[in-house]
Amino acid sequence: MRHARGFLFVLLTLSPAGALRAQQPSFGPLTWEEGAPLQRISVMPTMEGADIVRPGELSADLWLGFSNIFEQDSADTHDLFLDMERLLTTVTLRWGAVERLELGGRLTFETTGGGVLDSFVLWYHELLGFGQANRDRFPSHAYEERLADGSGMLIQDAGPRTLGLEDARLFLKWRAARSADGRSVLSLKAIGRFPAQSRRVGRRSVDVALVGLARQGMGSWYLHGMVGGSIARPSPELDRVVRGGAAFFSVALERSFGSSVAGVIQYHLSSPLLHGFRHRELDGVASNLVLGLAGRWGEDWSWDVGFQEDIPADTPAIDFTLGLRVSRTWR
Repeated sequence: MRHARGFLFVLLTLSPAGALRAQQPSFGPLTWEEGAPLQRISVMPTMEGADIVRPGELSADLWLGFSNIFEQDSADTHDLFLDMERLLTTVTLRWGAVERLELGGRLTFETTGGGVLDSFVLWYHELLGFGQANRDRFPSHAYEERLADGSGMLIQDAGPRTLGLEDARLFLKWRAARSADGRSVLSLKAIGRFPAQSRRVGRRSVDVALVGLARQGMGSWYLHGMVGGSIARPSPELDRVVRGGAAFFSVALERSFGSSVAGVIQYHLSSPLLHGFRHRELDGVASNLVLGLAGRWGEDWSWDVGFQEDIPADTPAIDFTLGLRVSRTWR
């Protein structure tokens, strides 16, 4: 939490003179979604802005999320070992179909392996007194992605991959309300997720999610929110360990530093997707704190960069993710 306090202090003190009086445009929130392998059995909505593209406009987003993941635990209900680094690459297209309605699609690619950051993570966990959670008992830069239940049935058992297609998504986003000055917006988004070749037990069906996205402007401050839920449709073999759905909540506070950049601090909460293991790292609530910057270049380019840390550490959320998004709009 010391990182959050320090970042909030920066938001309060390092803005340009007169920023409190100015009404700068919003650049946030930070692009983010739950990256834990066991949560991604179903659709994980992305935290994004409540705005939609204008009629006739086309927008393209590229988001990269690089994660270091380590979870190891064994009990009579499960055998869990996740030791990997992963790069998620998402490509999203959005088109303004008509006034107040946006249509879009997204492809998600996954690259996994032993990685290179284990030694650094051990060092900074030791420096900050976070504890190692068994990391120091296993070789650095190794790879494992496996979960079995108490009977020995494999729920997930996957090898490394390079730019493997994880899923495809189609969505529509409807702007339900907007203030006269455009600083406050409310939107609804419906998502259909089509999983690619399953790397878990059995074949999976299409998952769906519905989320509400909101933004409230307050001078040089913006408050962003997301709330929603999903319906999970796993393979029949996983019915007894995967819930029928999950709920999501996100809130972000944005502080403008001028006409082209802002600082953002946000918090995310996801309800458990797995159940029956009686262990917080499997069927507990996933929560994450994300800090970063967002901004734009000119009228057509926008970007954000963020750092996510799981808080507390003994949850399904992964250790940390570095995220970077770049977007271009054609008008």
